[in-house]
Amino acid sequence: MLEVAPTVYVSPRMNPGIRSRVWRVLSEWHAEEPRGSITMVWRDLNETGGVGINSLGEPPRELIEVDGTWLVKKRL
Repeated sequence: MLEVAPTVYVSPRMNPGIRSRVWRVLSEWHAEEPRGSITMVWRDLNETGGVGINSLGEPPRELIEVDGTWLVKKRL
């Protein structure tokens, strides 16, 4: 993975198996030290807009689809 900005990593050809393993490891790390947030975005033609999204952390938020666009809904 290439670090394109501090703490921002990209990998244009990460297959689903590797993506799943990376997400599992990140989830375990975040459970041990739950500070900050983690967001993973990948191409998924079966999802709205062709993008799959996973996220962990603060601030609490929910990713919702509105008219084909992903928006962040913050919980108060």
